[in-house]
Amino acid sequence: MAYDHARRVTKKPEVPFGEGAKEGLIAAESSNNAAVGGAFIPMLTLGIPGDAVTAVFIGALFIHGVNPCPLLIETRPDMFWFIVGALLLANVFLLIFGLTGIKVFSKIIQCPKGILIPIIFLLSIVGAYSIHNSVSDIWWMLAFGVMGYFMRRHGYPLGPIILGVILSHLMDENWRRAILAERNDLGAFWANLFSSPLSLTLLLIIVFVALSSTPFWRILKQKFSKK
Repeated sequence: MAYDHARRVTKKPEVPFGEGAKEGLIAAESSNNAAVGGAFIPMLTLGIPGDAVTAVFIGALFIHGVNPCPLLIETRPDMFWFIVGALLLANVFLLIFGLTGIKVFSKIIQCPKGILIPIIFLLSIVGAYSIHNSVSDIWWMLAFGVMGYFMRRHGYPLGPIILGVILSHLMDENWRRAILAERNDLGAFWANLFSSPLSLTLLLIIVFVALSSTPFWRILKQKFSKK
C-alpha cells in the first residue's frame, strides 16, 4: 500500500518505479518499520496480535505465563515497560546500524543460497527444540514448514494459519466463559454484546475489516467513485 501510494504521488521520480526508484524503497521500508509498533499496541493492550509476527510473540508470552490483556500494565508493569523499551532501543539501533552498515549488509544478498539455507535451517531446529526440549517439536516444525511451502507456492496466505493456531484455544475458552457468565442464555449474551459500547465498537470494526477485504466491497467502492 505504501509503495502504491508513493508511486501515485511521486510525479517525477529520478528512476522509474520498478527499476530502483528510491521513493518506493523508502515508502515501503518506512511503513514496514512503523507497522511493528502498530502491531504491538493491540497485542499488549487487548491481547490481540496485530500481525503474524506478534501472533508468534504472544504465543511465546503464554508459554512463559504472561497473559497480554488490558490489565497487563497493572499486573506485570515490568514486562510491559521492558517490551516498550526494547522496541524503542530496537528502532534506535536500527537507525545506527542501518546508516553505518549498509555496505556490509548488502553483501548478504550476494551470499549463495547453499550457505544461507543450511544456517537458517539449523537455527530453526535449535529454536524449536529449545522451547520444550522435545524432538517431536522439530517434526512438527518440519511438517508445518512443508505445509507453509506449498501454501506459499499456491498463493495461500500464511498469517491466518498462525493466528488460528495461536488464538483458537483462546477463542474457545473465552466463548465458554462468556456463555457461562450468562448462564447458558444465548439471548442475554447477544443482548449484552450489542448493548455494551466497547463490545459493539469492536464488533463493528471486525465487520468493517472483514467486508473491506472482500471483492464485493471493492466493486461497490468503484461504483460509488464513478458516480
